[in-house]
Amino acid sequence: MADIQFLKNNMAKRGKLIVIDGTDSSGKATQTELLIKHFKKDGRKVKIVNFPDYYSNFFGKFIGHCLSEQYYNFVKVHPKIASVLYAADRYESKDKIKKWLKEGNIIIANRYASANQIHQGGKIANTKKRENFLKWLAEMEYEVFKIPKPDAVFYLSVPIPIVLKLIKERNENSIRKYLGKKKAKKEDVHEKNINFLENSRKSALWLAKTQKGWIKIECAQNGILNTRENIHQEIYEKVKKIIGK
Repeated sequence: MADIQFLKNNMAKRGKLIVIDGTDSSGKATQTELLIKHFKKDGRKVKIVNFPDYYSNFFGKFIGHCLSEQYYNFVKVHPKIASVLYAADRYESKDKIKKWLKEGNIIIANRYASANQIHQGGKIANTKKRENFLKWLAEMEYEVFKIPKPDAVFYLSVPIPIVLKLIKERNENSIRKYLGKKKAKKEDVHEKNINFLENSRKSALWLAKTQKGWIKIECAQNGILNTRENIHQEIYEKVKKIIGK
């Protein structure tokens, strides 16, 4: 009986891994931060992870170099090859994530393995080939690298015309050091490729319909972006149901 009680206690302590994902400039960082603040206010144990981790992880830094086109047009790299780099970045954070989950934390991830599904999967137009790619991707991420599986993926659905406007506004008002000094206020190689953005959105919409645990959040109505507060409240209420008391 004592062993059973020990197992129950351990199971009860495990945290939850919640992912916020979407196309570039869809509000992932904003919604991640709002969730963190709200759950801290609720008295919850909560942690944040950002991917790619451009400033701490070896592979995250290398991805930043790739996105600034230091070596090659990264959009043209085969989806499997590109996916390995992003997966390796998450692998570097695996132990930290597992530790936090074991401690009972709610982890809010700004992008995760879902980003490979969205962006690299978007390079594959044929549905059957994309499904085979997703199987290969899941094997690499969860069986080879053994990163924890997420409890839910929230996809922020923002139409591309609004995304392009948001990218422009952000680049005029912020600096991204991971792109280097010369390109810190410019688009990365993904953001300036409209076809890539459109294909990523199509891929994400398909994933939200077909993948277990994916939840689509409509962030715009009739071409007008909803307020960040309204978007946050919808996500917050849904996450509360997932994490329980």
